[in-house]
Amino acid sequence: AAFTPSSFTGQSVQGGAASGSALDMKYKVAVVGGGPAGACAAEIFAQEKGIDTVIFERKMDNAKPCGGAIPLCMVGEFDIPESVVDRKVRRMNLISPSGVEVDIGETLKPDEYIGMTRREILDKFLRDRAIEYGAVPINGLVTSIDVPADHKTSESQYTIHYQEYEGGSSVGVPRDMNVDLIVGADGANSRVAKAMDAGLYNFAIAFQERIKIDDDKMKFYEEMAEMYVGDDVSPDFYGWVFPKY
Repeated sequence: AAFTPSSFTGQSVQGGAASGSALDMKYKVAVVGGGPAGACAAEIFAQEKGIDTVIFERKMDNAKPCGGAIPLCMVGEFDIPESVVDRKVRRMNLISPSGVEVDIGETLKPDEYIGMTRREILDKFLRDRAIEYGAVPINGLVTSIDVPADHKTSESQYTIHYQEYEGGSSVGVPRDMNVDLIVGADGANSRVAKAMDAGLYNFAIAFQERIKIDDDKMKFYEEMAEMYVGDDVSPDFYGWVFPKY
């Protein structure tokens, strides 16, 4: 297994009740969002005996705009097979706003690398592993959440309203589900964050384009990735050229 159950906390996941009969109850956990964070959370919960786990994801084949670079420590910690890694990069060229280039891959040892992945491949692998442990996938979009007024002092359930997309249909079927706990892993426009009144927070919008270049030009990026920092490329964050397959 990639993790032991509850490895993030170092202890077993428990409900709030203390009585023996309550501990025998089944708790239902909904993980909203099927990216790496949501998939890993679902995997942990799915390994717990007293918990039924569901994981919501709107686009099961989503090629999320993301560089997809993962450090070698993540490959080992999350037990990611090399088949998920498109390319092993051993050089990273960082271009500053003034045009100064810095090779930040020089610190890598000969057997180390930065993994280049496609998010639709990485996310599916992590999500499938959670499903193998017993998490139930729902191809659906959470639209709203009813939070009980006494949720801070009771074990009243939350009600999730969502659209389920069955058989590849683009038209969702409205459904409801009652759960004991919700994990929000649904990104910048999180409906879970809105339901819990998380307040305003900063986020950036990413754009990506996948370009196929000829073999001669690709030789430059054989083991090289580039990051561009500066307002001329991205006023909020950075631009990247990360080679894949």
